[in-house]
Amino acid sequence: MTDYVNVIKNFLPPTATILKLRQPDRRNAILLADIDGDQEEELIGAYRFQEENNLLIFKKINDQWHPWAHIKGSGYGITDLLAVPVTDNSMNTLIVGWQVGTMWSELNLLQWENNDIVRLPPLNATYSKLEVEDMPGMHGLDGKYEMALWIHDTGDAYKVNVYRISEKGLVRAKDVYPYYYRKVADFYEKLLQTHDTPFYWYYLSDAQKKAGDLEQAFISIEKALSIPSHYPSKKMMSEKRSQILSSLKKKEPNYQVVIDSKRGDVTGDGFIDRVYLTGEKTEGSPFWQNITLVILNGKTKLHERIPLKENAGYEPTIFLGDFTGNQVDDILIVISTGGSGGTIYAYVYSFMQGEMRKIFDSDMFNERFQYEVNYQDDYKAKVTSHTPEKEYTLDLMYKGKEYLSEIYNQNGTLKEPIEGWVNPLGGLYPIDFERDGTYALNAVQNIAGRYNADGLGYMENVLNWNGHEFVSDRQSVSIFGEDITLT
Repeated sequence: MTDYVNVIKNFLPPTATILKLRQPDRRNAILLADIDGDQEEELIGAYRFQEENNLLIFKKINDQWHPWAHIKGSGYGITDLLAVPVTDNSMNTLIVGWQVGTMWSELNLLQWENNDIVRLPPLNATYSKLEVEDMPGMHGLDGKYEMALWIHDTGDAYKVNVYRISEKGLVRAKDVYPYYYRKVADFYEKLLQTHDTPFYWYYLSDAQKKAGDLEQAFISIEKALSIPSHYPSKKMMSEKRSQILSSLKKKEPNYQVVIDSKRGDVTGDGFIDRVYLTGEKTEGSPFWQNITLVILNGKTKLHERIPLKENAGYEPTIFLGDFTGNQVDDILIVISTGGSGGTIYAYVYSFMQGEMRKIFDSDMFNERFQYEVNYQDDYKAKVTSHTPEKEYTLDLMYKGKEYLSEIYNQNGTLKEPIEGWVNPLGGLYPIDFERDGTYALNAVQNIAGRYNADGLGYMENVLNWNGHEFVSDRQSVSIFGEDITLT
């Protein structure tokens, strides 16, 4: 390239300087490219003279470079200089970015037409960053290049538009959106690993929407709305949310929305992952259907969707915490069934041997932990646990005379045998008893007498992970207290 620098300098005034491109390595703004379609490369160089930018184009005739065209530029520097086919895949267009501000460049598109170089519209488009690529659309590559203009907004956030050239100038190249905006989404996902700000979530949502990933776009705009923000305004974000919801409704009648979300390293690779519960809301009801666990891997940027065995209910929630003692977050999911017994569906997922595994299931817990409840003479009830094998005696005197007279004779004997029961799992609570960062599960079940509302107390099992499964570390029964009447 040194030889070409000398060629150009031979035709410049003594005080003129060859410009250097801003990116990536401050190289000289010199280019070899065929821009007139004769299969011979022209020499293009940008220089500055008397506070003005210029472009000088040379053509080789008889092995000698001769000035061929001179074009005045803008600004005080140059950021981009390249030649690619944008209007016709057999003819290169010269693309020049003149630096007009610290973060701004003016786009010039120069095309050989009718034996002359003409400027293509737009004549005054500005941008902050430029990417030019033959982007695949629905039918693959077409040999013509599209241009992505990144326009700086705030922080490291940019508004990104993808264009191609038409007779009217720049037009949106929407057919390549799914390809290019996935790259834009990756850009914002990387920023969010270290900067959890609403405007990055907002622009991530916009990129995901344009890439066609409407479900993830909704997750991102919900996250943006959950963070207090002056910019973007709540109105802007709400409008974006409405647009995404409208697109989701057009795509499928029953669309998934985000119910709950948490952030933590659930794969143990040191990267923060995002964990969501998504589901379909029943119109006019708090009931959710098709509840799904979704994990966005912070390192690979890949989504994993895990359908739940029992995937319908009320108030689904996520808790992230270490239940296995390996200093990696596990995922606790709790869903209320809505039944009269106040029962729940609950699952714990843990990343083991390279995959996400279910290590707790409320149905399996209910099958394993079995009980018997029998009323006894003398106003007692006996609760027998088979796992672990324990027996508890409950004093029923606090139930009051009216209650006791219905089932006991005056001498304290039962009028007839009565069996109660222990309901399936009704609560599952993470508790760090040792304050060492490892959680146990406090499993709570309602002890019922003659009917569900006839509560006798609660069966509690503290469950710890033993390396293979959750086992009861200690079991206890809590009872209701009797009100003290002051005289």
